Amino acid sequence: MRSQHIPMTWQEYELLPMKLGWKYEYWDGQTHISPRHNVVSVTVAVQTRTVSSACTIRAALASDEPRLIAAYIAAYSDTIDFCDWEADRIEAAAQKDIPGFFAGKRGTPLPASCVAIAPHPETGNEHLVGAALINAQEEQAPLLEMLFVLPEWHGKGIATALAATALNTLHRSDVETLASRYVLGNEESRAWHQRFGFIEEPDVMLARLYYRHAQHDLQRRQQIGDLTKKDREVLTAECERWNTRVEELEAIADEHGLEAVLPSLRWR
Repeated sequence: MRSQHIPMTWQEYELLPMKLGWKYEYWDGQTHISPRHNVVSVTVAVQTRTVSSACTIRAALASDEPRLIAAYIAAYSDTIDFCDWEADRIEAAAQKDIPGFFAGKRGTPLPASCVAIAPHPETGNEHLVGAALINAQEEQAPLLEMLFVLPEWHGKGIATALAATALNTLHRSDVETLASRYVLGNEESRAWHQRFGFIEEPDVMLARLYYRHAQHDLQRRQQIGDLTKKDREVLTAECERWNTRVEELEAIADEHGLEAVLPSLRWR
């Protein structure tokens, strides 16, 4: 995935619809669209789930490292998370992150970590198609450090089966909450987390971003002149909702400190 640099006029730029999680800038007669890399912190209650999968789900093992590295590269290469990265840099990240997970670099690996296995379509050999890697965090909920599935297996419920299997294991250990994080501009990841039931933690920076996004959409539609009365009411209500939320979170920050409304300050 690459940043975009699109020739256009300033007037055209002002009317562009803007996607959440992307930065839009204008200079030299071009619109420049690049990642913001805003990270969303979310949690879900640990409850037993039904697991339905065409793959075999089993515990992740340190011996899986080589296949996990290959799957990591295949899964993340065309995402906003690694936008504008060259292949060798993505490979270096995989070579660092996967062994680092099993070595406990960012938390103790938990037995709830699991992988999805299926026969390779050509060789029939055991083929790793996805993984959910979870580690323990000091004084915080366990973290879904990595969740990825090979692109050709997207849309087959593999991520849901992996996460559900992990929840069931955590439930047997009396864990109450699982945390996760994703890049806001990763639409597929954002949609999956929402479908699975993850809830955003209070985040004043994100609330401000949602407010500005709603404002831009309303102003853009007003300039275009295609707003129906109903559209105007909906977009105006969205702006007011996020403005109210920003004010609420700023009040909490004033009383309890910024850490109460900025999850990134609590990360390891």
